[in-house]
Amino acid sequence: MRSLSLIPRLAALALVATLTACATVERPFVPGPESTAQRPADTPFAAAGRIAVNADGRGHYGNFEWQHRAERDELSILSPVGSTVARLTRDDSGVALEADGQTRRAPDVETLTADALGYPLPLENLAWWIRGLAAPGVPVEKTADGIEQEGWRIRFIADDAGGPVPRRVELARDGLSIKLVTHRWQ
Repeated sequence: MRSLSLIPRLAALALVATLTACATVERPFVPGPESTAQRPADTPFAAAGRIAVNADGRGHYGNFEWQHRAERDELSILSPVGSTVARLTRDDSGVALEADGQTRRAPDVETLTADALGYPLPLENLAWWIRGLAAPGVPVEKTADGIEQEGWRIRFIADDAGGPVPRRVELARDGLSIKLVTHRWQ
């Protein structure tokens, strides 16, 4: 009888050992030699991944595809199955949001997204934050795992391979949190 009670204990220990071995430790992302004191070059990028937004307790999840150049952004928000839910474009003429068969326009992203979505999407600064950098020309405070800038607390989480950009970026401000997990970067 004693040997039978030992089997569940061994199974539980094996399960704990397996789960402990699979656990990953979050590592803060440490940016390269770019200095926040000097304005780094705004290099083009293409990124894709997952996005999670929690606005006052309401969660929204999906995927994103983002093409960024200094003069133009195109950010598509996709449903979990891959259909385009919204497309945000920014260029010299302003910002446009296409969603639900309608197009809305505004002079800047924060105004447009606050009106259309109920919360501001900080796209201009996010183009820097997704790269693990502070937005240039804006006061910044460093924290243990990221920065605080323009009222946002930004955490940068590195990937296991130590890539040139953070794997995950988490933003929080006034009842709003945005998490971006990048799985493709060019």
